[in-house]
Amino acid sequence: MNTQTQYCSKKSDTKLWLREAVNLSMYFDFYGELLNPRHRQIFEDYVLNDLSLGEISEETGLSRQGVYDIVKRSSRKLHEYEEKLRLVERFEATRAQVTAIRDGALKLTHAKSAEEIKKLADQIREASEQVMKEL
Repeated sequence: MNTQTQYCSKKSDTKLWLREAVNLSMYFDFYGELLNPRHRQIFEDYVLNDLSLGEISEETGLSRQGVYDIVKRSSRKLHEYEEKLRLVERFEATRAQVTAIRDGALKLTHAKSAEEIKKLADQIREASEQVMKEL
């Protein structure tokens, strides 16, 4: 996952914004509590609840520019937390390995030959060793 992504406004590039919004929502899940409560709420309203800068501005009494600055600063902070801690990256790697274990176990139930069973068992063992390394 690229934590060097630059902040992008909703209007500038929809595809880029959607990709960034997915990353930011994951980062927010992991690190959102590290933001101060006011910034956390503004960020959540803008990114997760899809409120406009104007709507948030009216709700909070801040200027649109003030809201934008908080969203931008919060985004940068979330990226910095991920850069340093790599919790989302490790979570994604572990999820991929667990998926491989699940898929291997499913294939194992349909294996026809001893050779195929051994190959699948080896794949499951390797994937589980990767998970153990991440923990």
